[in-house]
Amino acid sequence: MSDSGREEPYDRVLGMNAPICRRDFLNSALLASGRLLLSSVAPSHLIGADDWTGYGGVGDYSNSNGNTQEVIEAGHQIRDRAFEMRHANAIDTGEVFDCVVVGGGLSGLAAALCFQREGGEGLKCLVIENHPIFGGEAKRNEFIVDGQRLMAPQGSDHFQIPYPYSFIARFYESIGLDWRQFKYQSWEGPEREIALGRTFEQITEPKGYYFGAKFGQQPGVWLVKPWERMLDAAPIPAFMRAELLNYAEKSSNSRLPFEYPGDEKARRLDGMTLETHLMQGYGLSRDAIRTMLLDSGGGFGAGPDVLSGYCAYAFQELHALDDSPETGWQSFPGGNAGLTRHMVKTLIPDSFPGPRTLEAVCRNDLNFAALDRPGQPSRIRLRSTAVRVEHDGDPDKSAFVWVT
Repeated sequence: MSDSGREEPYDRVLGMNAPICRRDFLNSALLASGRLLLSSVAPSHLIGADDWTGYGGVGDYSNSNGNTQEVIEAGHQIRDRAFEMRHANAIDTGEVFDCVVVGGGLSGLAAALCFQREGGEGLKCLVIENHPIFGGEAKRNEFIVDGQRLMAPQGSDHFQIPYPYSFIARFYESIGLDWRQFKYQSWEGPEREIALGRTFEQITEPKGYYFGAKFGQQPGVWLVKPWERMLDAAPIPAFMRAELLNYAEKSSNSRLPFEYPGDEKARRLDGMTLETHLMQGYGLSRDAIRTMLLDSGGGFGAGPDVLSGYCAYAFQELHALDDSPETGWQSFPGGNAGLTRHMVKTLIPDSFPGPRTLEAVCRNDLNFAALDRPGQPSRIRLRSTAVRVEHDGDPDKSAFVWVT
């Protein structure tokens, strides 16, 4: 409900006028007493680790540059139904938690923070993360180049300045993030200054496409300012070129296909894939989408064949105080890994040494040993894939669930 007491049109859709029980107040978090089982199942086949992961640089993220071999292997076992029944090698660890969150990305860490803040004292929460470090899409890479430490985002890069007193603004404050204190490095070199954006999305012209072996180009070719040249030199079929140009014209003049987030049209859009929406709304063929528009949807870590159609408009619905890429978008060193590190520092104060400041949290090394210490209210267990969740007996009567 709004502070004024007047019900907003989407409050009803979100269920803001309905009572909610403790079990349900966190979406996507399993709120029940959970006993954790650890499985010692060996992957059935392995490829060479170096062949799969490549060089990961230095620092906290050196072993987690993208999906890792062990994550893929565990996922394949789930796909192959290896855990349909409780596994014979699963060991009862005797641990019981009040909240178990599967996934240590931005959403999972936010769920744990909300539980810590709203659940009350004495409750225990465990975040299960299948990668060697938390963050999901919001991780970074670090490299030493000519003695200089460079950081770059693996995926999620920027965030926008929120309206004062909004939910996002209050959330930022709760994790010690004050964007007003950000200071960007000034140009100090003797050469002429290079125009750089504050985020990776804020790319100055000229922009270009690279067409390689996939397009029959050996060696590959660059097409600079492709849309200004109407894709004339692009090595793609004529029908695909026509579809893409039509899409570019239509999308530049399109309006939101719903009245407000959560209305019937928005829910219908959320119930289809982005690929289906692009095909139905813009007349694009599946070939054109999968050849040229694989990054559609704003960089959510998956393709348009998986993402919700709503993702095409999600960033517009953030309603930031300043939504201009030139002035309003912000980026940590290493992208939104800065956000996840602030969240973990708030959940587990000993996870990073020093104060909860941008410099300390982003520069200091993660204390991995502090993440999963027995006895502390919030814990994060890395390199652990949740493969099975089941009620202990009758779901309507069980007091807790088993998590394998």
